[in-house]
Amino acid sequence: MKPLDALRGRLVAVPAAVRRRSRDAASRSRILADARALSPDIPRAADAGHLIRAARRLVRRAAQDEFAREGVTQVRLPEEMGRAELRRADVPGEASFQAFVEDVLSALDIAPTVLERDDAVELAAAPTSADGYGLSPEVAADLASYLLSRAFELDEECSDVGEFFDAQAQRIREDVRAALVRQVKVPLELKVARDRHRRIETGEPDAENFASPVGGPGDADATDEERQGFGQRAQAAYDFAQSEAGRATFGALRTGAEKAYEKYGKGEGRAGGTGSGAKR
Repeated sequence: MKPLDALRGRLVAVPAAVRRRSRDAASRSRILADARALSPDIPRAADAGHLIRAARRLVRRAAQDEFAREGVTQVRLPEEMGRAELRRADVPGEASFQAFVEDVLSALDIAPTVLERDDAVELAAAPTSADGYGLSPEVAADLASYLLSRAFELDEECSDVGEFFDAQAQRIREDVRAALVRQVKVPLELKVARDRHRRIETGEPDAENFASPVGGPGDADATDEERQGFGQRAQAAYDFAQSEAGRATFGALRTGAEKAYEKYGKGEGRAGGTGSGAKR
C-alpha cells in the first residue's frame, strides 16, 4: 500500500472511532439518567457497582419497613428490649421469625425486567406501591430489578444476564436475611421498628392537634382526608430531609443564604448603598 493510501485509511478510521466513543458515552449517559430518574442519590458518574448497591439498599430498606409494618406483631418478641433479654429470647431461632423471613424472601422476585424509565417512575409513585411504612417488598424487588438491568448494561465484564441476576438475587436475599436478624438482635433497631409501628398505626404525626394560623389541613374545620394528607406530607418531608438528596438540597440552600447575607448584609442592595438594589 502506498504511504498516501495508508494515511488516507487512518484518517477515515479516526472519525469512526470517535463516533463509536460518542455512542458509548451517549449510551452510558442514557443508562445513568434512567437509573437516576428512580434513585437521584446515584452519582452522575456512577458505574455498575453504584447501581447494584442502590438496588440492594432499596430491597433491604423495604424488608426493614415490612418488619415494622407486619413483623413486630407477627414475630414473638420479648417484652423487654435490652441486649440481655434479646440474647436470652433468641428471636432468630423462633419459628415465628423464621416464617416471617421466608414470607419476605418469597416476595422478592429479582429477575431481568422489561420496565422502561417511565414505567419504573410511575410504579414507584403509585399509591398501591407504598404506604406510611414505605414500599412493599414486591414493588421494591421490581424496582431493584430495573436498577440491576441498567447495571448489567453498564457492566463491561459480565455478558451472561442469567448468571448476573442469579448472583445479585442471591446477594439480595442474604442481605435481607442478615438485616432482619439484626433487627431483632440490636435493641435500638428493634425499638425503632416498634416505635414506627406504634406511630403509624396511631396516626402520628398527630394532625388532629395541629392548629394552623391560616387554616388548611390542620385546621379545626379540615376533613379527615385533609388531615391524613397533611400527616403523609409531613412524614414525606421528614423522610426527604433525612435522605442524602435532602441533605444536599438543604446544604445548597444554606450556602446560597450565606452568600446572600454576605452580599446584602453589608449594605449592598440597601437604599443609599452601592449595590443595584439602591437604584430606583
